[in-house]
Amino acid sequence: MRELLKDWWDISKLPQPKAAIEAGDLQAALHGFAAREMLDYRLHGRYHSDVWICGFGVTLWLMGDTDGAGRVWSRACDEALKGKFGYSSTGTFQSGLLLWFASVWLKDEDWHEEAAALFDKLLRKRQPVMGAGFSSLLARFLRQEIDLPQVKASYRDQPPQVREDYEWQVLFYGGVGAYEQGDIDETRRLWRQAKDRTDTSVALEYYLLEHERKKLER
Repeated sequence: MRELLKDWWDISKLPQPKAAIEAGDLQAALHGFAAREMLDYRLHGRYHSDVWICGFGVTLWLMGDTDGAGRVWSRACDEALKGKFGYSSTGTFQSGLLLWFASVWLKDEDWHEEAAALFDKLLRKRQPVMGAGFSSLLARFLRQEIDLPQVKASYRDQPPQVREDYEWQVLFYGGVGAYEQGDIDETRRLWRQAKDRTDTSVALEYYLLEHERKKLER
């Protein structure tokens, strides 16, 4: 493979889509996630990572394009199922977790089955994929194999920023699980526990939780 002669894209030049979400400019966030995905494509080719793809879907959801978001996560889930991603901070669980959420909110059984199929494959692996530890617990929780206190106990000794991110994810998927069981009051109760962010480096689920919580509280 031919080596790049110059790295034009240092950190200061890269789009920061989460910062755009914080600023309320969802169009800029959408462009930012797309640009980061294509810059990865420049270096690595297709299916390098699921990170920017999942973020692109989250932004679509925040913009009101829930069907488009579900479709993006569904396709990412399919690629993860085929083992095509070379890198993922969640061990390729995140597209399945997000698709599970979309399937519950939009009552889409096909998407629910897709997410379940990805969880089945990933959870059967003898050796967990790097980064999959916590995400695998969330998947097991959604499958009702473990309860919320067990998931919470897993990050008790993590550094503060990690605990904060994990807590948002736990509360978000805890609310999704309750919603799936028809207990919307429990969803509201869990989501009200979410603390405000302290910076822009937060879990993607934070934005979904804040977005959907406002709608449930109306």
